Amino acid sequence: MALSGLLLTVLAGGTLPVPLPEPVLSRLRGITVTETDSERSAFTLTLDAGRSGPLAAFDNPLLADSPLQVGARVVLVVTLGAVPTVLFDGIVTQTELKPGGAPGAATLDVQGEDVSCLMDLEERSAEYPAQSDFVQVQAILAPYQAQGIAPLVIPAPVTEPPLPTEQVPTQQTTDLRHVVALAQRNGYVAYVIPGPAPGTSTFYWGPPVRIGLPQPALSVDLGAQSNVTSALTFRADALAPVAMAGDVQDPGTGQSVPVLAAVSLRPPLAAVPLSAATRVRTRLLRESGPGTATAMSRAQAAVDAGADAVVGEGELDGARYGSVLRPRGLVGLRGAGWSYDGLWYVRQVVHQLGPGSYTQKFTIAREGYGSTVPVVIV
Repeated sequence: MALSGLLLTVLAGGTLPVPLPEPVLSRLRGITVTETDSERSAFTLTLDAGRSGPLAAFDNPLLADSPLQVGARVVLVVTLGAVPTVLFDGIVTQTELKPGGAPGAATLDVQGEDVSCLMDLEERSAEYPAQSDFVQVQAILAPYQAQGIAPLVIPAPVTEPPLPTEQVPTQQTTDLRHVVALAQRNGYVAYVIPGPAPGTSTFYWGPPVRIGLPQPALSVDLGAQSNVTSALTFRADALAPVAMAGDVQDPGTGQSVPVLAAVSLRPPLAAVPLSAATRVRTRLLRESGPGTATAMSRAQAAVDAGADAVVGEGELDGARYGSVLRPRGLVGLRGAGWSYDGLWYVRQVVHQLGPGSYTQKFTIAREGYGSTVPVVIV
């Protein structure tokens, strides 16, 4: 399927995804893919569901003979020039048929979530004696390699395995929800990265990626060089930054130890953090059981999570941008003025593909105002 200078390949199947047959592919009207760093990514395929062909009198052909059935694995590949990029790797979770009241109005929406939904199917009870969060995540993710999901697990800032005589970590939910909860209390993120090859993905458990080479810049108000097509808006939330304070009883000495975390330790993206110009809310640390180092790490994680108080939203023209903008990494911005130019963390991207069009709605965030770099990569 050619879309304004790029090629879209759709693969689907019960076990091994293969290219969609032409009768099904020709019915494709549009695709929406939502990628985010805080929730499972999702996709929607919209197809023409008009009844035609030899089976029309019996049933809708998309329901009677199509690989896009509930439970099928779907892989979307976008090729820009000669470089293919796996945009999505997921499972069909539901279909929605809309018969329509006029010729050409009938549609079938095929919806699904990324392959991490395979980790959210079964609740189970498990114990992890003397295992840190990092070791627990490694043990949970290992079996999913058989389904093409490779683990990428970064050790937590503080590794303090609890003594079995004092505390035994337990799991009382699905594998996915457990590893996400462990990530959040360490200030980490947990999500699936599709690719690099069709049918393979990587489950990342680690800190938000705020270092490394940024993606090509978002350009606004730069005439012919602009690739942001809709009005780019920014908002600042003075209530987002927090400080954590409290006391924790050290299990070794039995003494009460004060815990305080007030400043984010993430690599800064802004020259002037919003927290420096506003009064920061203080929340009480409510932890019982963990050691002093673990309590301090969790307090710092809460401060880091609320640091990105300035958020920008806009929409890209995919043809002008010439690349696939991905969340969970850095991107440059230029043309908005010093206060908003520079590097940003990409929280979410909504890809919308249709005949002759490709747009990318994005949400970016950082901790304050002002660029920390003289130039950005175009």
